[in-house]
Amino acid sequence: MKEALKSFKDYLSSNHLKLTQQRLLIFKVFMSDDEEMSSEQLLEAVQDIDETVSRSTVYRTVKHLHNAGIARCLHRSDGSTHYEPMGDHYSQMICERCGRSIPIKNPYIDCLQQETARQQGFILFRYQTVFYGLCSRCSEQPCPSKMKTACQTDRQ
Repeated sequence: MKEALKSFKDYLSSNHLKLTQQRLLIFKVFMSDDEEMSSEQLLEAVQDIDETVSRSTVYRTVKHLHNAGIARCLHRSDGSTHYEPMGDHYSQMICERCGRSIPIKNPYIDCLQQETARQQGFILFRYQTVFYGLCSRCSEQPCPSKMKTACQTDRQ
């Protein structure tokens, strides 16, 4: 969390913003939970500690966390947006039908990322890989009529 806080401070400083007590509280609450959460869920958790923190402060701070590379933005199929703390290396599969996110823990993917970077002479600090498709539950369900063409193409 120290490295993330340093990155956040550096981001704020480079954008001529201050690390206020409220921003620090939002940062700590956000980083204390590895689970994804919406801005509203973060607002509730922050206001449980300090009810004077406004909705706009939380929403702006989440955008700063995202722009600083500390928060990963997840867009769900229902139109909602969630955020989660960004680790150094992260891979996931996202179902395009139900929005389910499935973390990938695979040493081959990690090795492939590192080797690809090495071959290009690139020094890799962190990465994220996202695969989009249908989860096992959704791939067994009938395809909705508005998605039939896309589903038939996917299954060929």
